[in-house]
Amino acid sequence: MEKWNLVYSKRFGGTWYPDEGVVRFTARYLQRRVGIDLYDTKRKVRRILDAGCGNGRHVVFFAEQGFDVYGVDISEEAIGIANAWLAKKGLKAHLKVGDVEEVHFEDGYFDVIISYGVLDHIPFSKAIKAMQEIRRVLVNGGYLYVTLRSVYDSEYGRGKLVGKNTYVLEEGYEKGIIQHFFSPEEVKELLKDFKVFDVEIYEEKFPKIFTVDKAFLQSSKGIKDHVDVKKTEFDLKYSRWHIAAEKI
Repeated sequence: MEKWNLVYSKRFGGTWYPDEGVVRFTARYLQRRVGIDLYDTKRKVRRILDAGCGNGRHVVFFAEQGFDVYGVDISEEAIGIANAWLAKKGLKAHLKVGDVEEVHFEDGYFDVIISYGVLDHIPFSKAIKAMQEIRRVLVNGGYLYVTLRSVYDSEYGRGKLVGKNTYVLEEGYEKGIIQHFFSPEEVKELLKDFKVFDVEIYEEKFPKIFTVDKAFLQSSKGIKDHVDVKKTEFDLKYSRWHIAAEKI
């Protein structure tokens, strides 16, 4: 908790726009915007939980569309920022400080749960426990959208090895924080009690001369030198699973 409070208090953490994958998931399976205030409803949804909501970028996104939104995050600093953002926009949501391993809602309380870049920042054993809790508070037939860092990422192996596919970062803005990289086998185990209906791996490629901490692309200082596109090899990549699944 202290490490994440530091990330947010230093204004390192937090992207201020919804991720394109979350936008696509919403348009494909929940509701698609067809006008300023008009939506093509794909699925009737009341309550949505953002498990690990951070500064609230997806809470704001869903609240703007009229959903009854809840958010849980381990960082008090992040929740404070999210509440201030909602107030500034005149929006309402239900936010609280808490751990995704124990979210303290009743069984089947939510129709949809999203968790973006959260379960890959804890050991795999804890991710399994968190997924069991997420499943518990999701209604039968409810939708889950989760993203996970992939073992195909060029930064796989970065930091101090502390477990299978798991490292403690030793540099960058997430110094001291766990980063787990998910293999296909681990994704299957994590979601064994769900029916996956949409899965993609999003990848972004970079040349080695790019001065980027790919765990937080917005912190990049850019390219060290001018780039000759014909000669540059794009041999680094950021790789993340994006998965939509249904509780069975």
